[in-house]
Amino acid sequence: MDLHARNIEVTAGGRSILSGVTVRVHAGQLCGIIGPSGAGKSTLIRVLLGLTRPARGEVTLGGAPIDEAGAVGYVPQDDALHGALTVGDALDYAAQLRLYPMPALSRQARVRQVVTQVGLQGREEVRIARLSGGQRKRVSVAMELLSQPKLMILDEPTSGLDPGLEATMMSLFSAVARDGRIVLVSTHAMQSIDVCDQLMVLAAGRLMYFGPPAGALAKFGAADYNQIFTRLAGAPAPAVVSPVGPTPPANAAALAELARLKAERDRA
Repeated sequence: MDLHARNIEVTAGGRSILSGVTVRVHAGQLCGIIGPSGAGKSTLIRVLLGLTRPARGEVTLGGAPIDEAGAVGYVPQDDALHGALTVGDALDYAAQLRLYPMPALSRQARVRQVVTQVGLQGREEVRIARLSGGQRKRVSVAMELLSQPKLMILDEPTSGLDPGLEATMMSLFSAVARDGRIVLVSTHAMQSIDVCDQLMVLAAGRLMYFGPPAGALAKFGAADYNQIFTRLAGAPAPAVVSPVGPTPPANAAALAELARLKAERDRA
């Protein structure tokens, strides 16, 4: 099973938001989505969820159109959780809505399964308002796992978390993917990008890179992933001391293409 977006184009008010985006992500893979503000990440997520119909192109999941492919999980940046509920109650209420008419015993077993999967054992009786940011995100992920989606998309799930917790959460997302799902994570946190199996880099509505994370460093002539943002912003890159040698020169073709796309957008 794979997620395949083919030649996606989205326009709004005569302006190109996404143009020619083609990617294929396989089951069992964690794919990061990065790019500066205005790159088109949110629009791409809406297209991949089936919420925005592209002007051109298509998205399929397991060969079926995305809006006919079954359950898809989505975790927004801001957790949609009721703080007065306990973890157990919140998951049980969600299960009653999403898994109806599953028998009660089977539903409760599913809740226990997702609690274990996201590492919340022993926190079932704690009110959500008393959880840390990382624990609340785990509850949001658990809610989406209830329906056993083939595809899960998370929008800035590690925003506001410290680097250690961010790394822990990215490892959790990788584990969710290894369970046979496709997991996409939009993020500005670069510390754990290497956990991803694939990386999409968007800029000016175009897919500038898609492949293993390490390949993006060579593509943009960057010593680390933060420096990719500097390249995409068109600003001089800060000096970086690399343990393996000096910063490689920027890929001139990639930067020239980015400059051309920005010029086109400015003229629009």
